[in-house]
Amino acid sequence: MSRGPRSAAAATAVLALALTAALGGCGAIPRSGPVHRHAEPTPATAQPTYDADPAGPAEDASPEQVVQGFLAAGTGVGDDYSVAREYLTPELAGTWHPDARTIVLRGDPALVPRLEDHEYRLNLEVDSVVNGTGVIERKPAGATEVLDFGLTQVDGQWRIAEAPDATVLTPADFEKIFEPHDLYFTDQDLSDEVVDPRWFPERVPVSTSIVRALLDGPAPYLRGAVTTSFPVGTTLARSAVPVQDGTATVELSVPDFDPANIEINRRMHDQLALSLGNLTSVQDVELRVDGAPVELGAGWTDPAPEQEIAVPSRQIGLREGELVFYQGGQADPVDGLPSLDGYRPASPAMDTAADDFAFVDTGTGALVTLARDEDLVVRYSGTGLTRPSFDEHGWVWTGDSAGTVRAVRARSRGADPVRVEAPWLAARTVTSLRISRGGARALVVTQQDGVSQLWLAGIVRDADGTPLRLNDPYRVAADVDADAAVWLSDQEFVAAPLDEPGSVRPRVYDVSGQYRELPGLAGITGISGGNGTSAVYAMAGGTLHMLTGNAWAPQGADVRDTAFAG
Repeated sequence: MSRGPRSAAAATAVLALALTAALGGCGAIPRSGPVHRHAEPTPATAQPTYDADPAGPAEDASPEQVVQGFLAAGTGVGDDYSVAREYLTPELAGTWHPDARTIVLRGDPALVPRLEDHEYRLNLEVDSVVNGTGVIERKPAGATEVLDFGLTQVDGQWRIAEAPDATVLTPADFEKIFEPHDLYFTDQDLSDEVVDPRWFPERVPVSTSIVRALLDGPAPYLRGAVTTSFPVGTTLARSAVPVQDGTATVELSVPDFDPANIEINRRMHDQLALSLGNLTSVQDVELRVDGAPVELGAGWTDPAPEQEIAVPSRQIGLREGELVFYQGGQADPVDGLPSLDGYRPASPAMDTAADDFAFVDTGTGALVTLARDEDLVVRYSGTGLTRPSFDEHGWVWTGDSAGTVRAVRARSRGADPVRVEAPWLAARTVTSLRISRGGARALVVTQQDGVSQLWLAGIVRDADGTPLRLNDPYRVAADVDADAAVWLSDQEFVAAPLDEPGSVRPRVYDVSGQYRELPGLAGITGISGGNGTSAVYAMAGGTLHMLTGNAWAPQGADVRDTAFAG
């Protein structure tokens, strides 16, 4: 059956109406303060505002209408997308995997017939894609995708016989249906927890999605940078993780399980308890392996909520060409440092102990390190070096305009710098590079062809902590207006454009990509962040400003270019 231009246009219009009634940017959801606990929905409490009960196929619906109805039924996540499966042939309904990919639209989709009868192609501009383990991939402007469908008749009714393993949602519906949930892993030396946010549809039970993703391991960008307590090959022994009377029961099949290894038992349990603990329905976790409760040993207690890694309240800055500490409107010289005569310091940095310092010499483009009662050392030069960033392992990092990342031990005065492998940066200019406070990931701002992107990349190190590479990254935000970004915690950061003449509004992001905007400030030339949004500072018009509620309060004009430790 062939379709003329008028029929194709009508199909496109109907599909656009069905899928884009609430188009717009992904919503900004504030994230700050204590750990957010997600309510696990139940039939009695769930009151969705999207179409949670879409219509099934109408009698004698045309092939186009069947495809349109199938796409619209992607909002019906309940009962494993049972309504959407009604649009499929019995064979495909039994094998279709809707959770494999969730595609979030940008702009209007277009459904067009193909040359073969009863075959259709859906052309999409894509905002983001969520894979089967809840990892979201945010796409830059202009990213497109095509989905092909083939139909046949079943008992005289058109049904879809060929369809991709995917659902398609508008940004508005995605925001209402999906919610980020934090999975917990640890860094390689087991000293700090690392949050790995995933996006799952809010349906009963989301606890199953969380545990399945946890067992699958960290997101690709964190592999090798974090570790998990679950041995390779660990699987759910049951099809679901039920939650009853506040207790989530997790039954696992663990290869070569040793019930007497109390340390591993506790680590597995605690990783589950932290990852499921953000559900308001979960107060306790019972871990079972091969049908038997796992022994946790005497003296064991539930894991405490993760503790944020804090930095000291004082900043390092510059005054009349010398390094000074700044705090609470007061500035004092750093005792014991050598003179900076002959240098043009910019972008100062320090470690958390305030023993080691670094800056970029704008006269030579060199990274310079210094410490109390020691001579300063020129470490290496580059074009457009970013502000140095100290990590908890004693390394100081920079990136440059050629996409090169280097690190050098601050206390090894004669050590050569290490070039950190990051091939994905080769064609990009690095404008900001900050190592997370736990040291597991790098926050990178890049520019390419006038467009900025915000990235997180896991840091892979050798046994003694030497950085080896930045993993292929996770794009936190695409096509943003930002030149610099600084951490406010191990899960949150603030990003801002610099040197723009008008008022700009910095954004506070969490590592899931959600953001909220801060008040506007004209002429920002630098930004620094301490512990949360109560410690955000910006340089503008030659004056340091502090974020105070919904305003920026001037702090004084004698200190510039400040930065918190890290």
